[in-house]
Amino acid sequence: MNIYLLHKPFMPWDEYGDVLLNGLTERLPREGGRLQLERTGPFVPPIAISGDNMIVTDAFRRQLEASGLTGFAFRPIIKRRIVHLDWSDWDREAEEPAELPESGDPDDYLLDRPHDPALANALGDLWEVVSEAHAELERIPFGPNPWQARIYLRLDSWDGTDWFKAQGYGFTYLSERAKAWLTDAAGEWVDCREALVK
Repeated sequence: MNIYLLHKPFMPWDEYGDVLLNGLTERLPREGGRLQLERTGPFVPPIAISGDNMIVTDAFRRQLEASGLTGFAFRPIIKRRIVHLDWSDWDREAEEPAELPESGDPDDYLLDRPHDPALANALGDLWEVVSEAHAELERIPFGPNPWQARIYLRLDSWDGTDWFKAQGYGFTYLSERAKAWLTDAAGEWVDCREALVK
């Protein structure tokens, strides 16, 4: 039985590409339990992974709800700062993005531009994917320092949920069924890597 960890896809331009594709969800505190999203538009991928948070479009939320997969719920997000920057046709083979923030700070793709309420509205509803712990981990040290450890998912602690977290760990785990569905539905926007299990 294989279990997978859900990661961001490869994006060129290091942190610049990450901010353009996924936006920011951890710079601002939650408001009423809801994420405050800062991102570019009009392009939004169906699924984006920002920090430990996962954001999906309304259309992709409906696909997930109809998938038959288990283990997730949805919470509406606050589109706190949506800025107009259409980078989707930039040459991703180029060494640098077509435009760099004047400051050199990738966050300034967002922070140096004004919020565009009309664009935010045009994006439609965006949702945080919320999942809970359905398994436990085991850390096995391999060096003299406490941080030198391999983290294994304990299969005997997993209850079979398709889309889940593990106790004390921010990453999202996927069953084989969930990985197959997600790769088919949004393969360009995710990277599913085989997890260490015991």
